[in-house]
Amino acid sequence: MDDSQGLFVIGTDTGVGKTLITCAIIRILRSQAIDAVGFKPVATGEVNGSWGDAVALHEASGKLEPIEKICPLRFALPMAPTLAARAEGIDPDLNLARSALGGLCTRHPAVIIEGVGGLLVPLDSRTLVADFALHVGFPVLLVCRAGLGTINHTLLTLREISRYNLRLAGIVMNITQPTDTGMASGAREEIERISGKKISAIIPCLSAHDHDDHASSPRVARTIAELDRQVDVRKLLNPRLPPAGRSGERVAVL
Repeated sequence: MDDSQGLFVIGTDTGVGKTLITCAIIRILRSQAIDAVGFKPVATGEVNGSWGDAVALHEASGKLEPIEKICPLRFALPMAPTLAARAEGIDPDLNLARSALGGLCTRHPAVIIEGVGGLLVPLDSRTLVADFALHVGFPVLLVCRAGLGTINHTLLTLREISRYNLRLAGIVMNITQPTDTGMASGAREEIERISGKKISAIIPCLSAHDHDDHASSPRVARTIAELDRQVDVRKLLNPRLPPAGRSGERVAVL
């Protein structure tokens, strides 16, 4: 993947907002005339015949690719991929994911990958999310939440990022519950003090009732606006790029 621009979005855990942040990044890049698409190697947890993460990435990518290319491996049960696949009597074949990702990288100049759960989740019997990220070679963006336990979870994940020699592009703290808003500042200070790494952005939670990740929801729109305001998304992919255009200014495709 060395000739492609990309970003690998990982989380401290499941449910921290990786899909929300990944889709926001894709939409921001596409609004700047950058042909970016999303990718998720494995999705688990089928609901009414579909997988929400895969659908969200497919929509954020402008439906330019079949959903099977955006997310090639999908299992019904909401479990770790190895367990979900085992329940269906099969072994997950990551070669399908590697092949699909390689194809996306040849057709699009920017690919934003969403991980599965946390960094040490097993994708198959030999490959953790961290191993897959190392193979891909893109810088990683860590998404954490603001609630109780996030200091420990974030520091542990940062330690594994360092141990795997992955390139850290930044950290986004996503406030998933309104009651966690008051914890964000203190958690940020402690994470930065102990790790020496700066948190790039804090994404607020609108309300207890707004957890819809549909593309037109206020939550998604607010996430896009906040992320674009706090972070130069293009520089997450490549720090050597010039600053992105603002106020609707469009920039050249990578």
